[in-house]
Amino acid sequence: MKQLFAILILGLLIFSQTQVNAQNDNNQQDRWERYRTEKVSFLTTKLDLTPDEAQKFWPVYNQMEKERSETQRKRHELEGQVRDAEKNLSNEEMIKLTREHVQLGKTEANLAEKYNEEFLKILPPVKVIKLYNAENEFRIHMFRKYRDRNRNDNNS
Repeated sequence: MKQLFAILILGLLIFSQTQVNAQNDNNQQDRWERYRTEKVSFLTTKLDLTPDEAQKFWPVYNQMEKERSETQRKRHELEGQVRDAEKNLSNEEMIKLTREHVQLGKTEANLAEKYNEEFLKILPPVKVIKLYNAENEFRIHMFRKYRDRNRNDNNS
């Protein structure tokens, strides 16, 4: 009887943890969607795209963001390896890691170059410059929003 009760309690704990994890995943997806929606709105306003420009621009921009995101994911993984490199890796492994770090930088530069050329095919140069400025403004805007929200949460 005690074993059955212990198994039941363990099952409930596993089930509740699974539900919490699923809810956290949904919350993260919701936050990402809100972020993405806000970014699209922000850039659309700043760039003042014509309907024709928007139709051509957004699929290219979305693809760039997808590739950029994948590169950033790899960078985060690599940064974790670099932090622990001195403790866990041999000299040969550290050399390999440094080369991966440099290659990732080249990949990011190649992406920037590739999409700069794509944007210049779609938009006038002044709007490409506006895009770069708007992306920086958006980053600053989101940083301030996050900082202000944390201040408000800490003052509550």
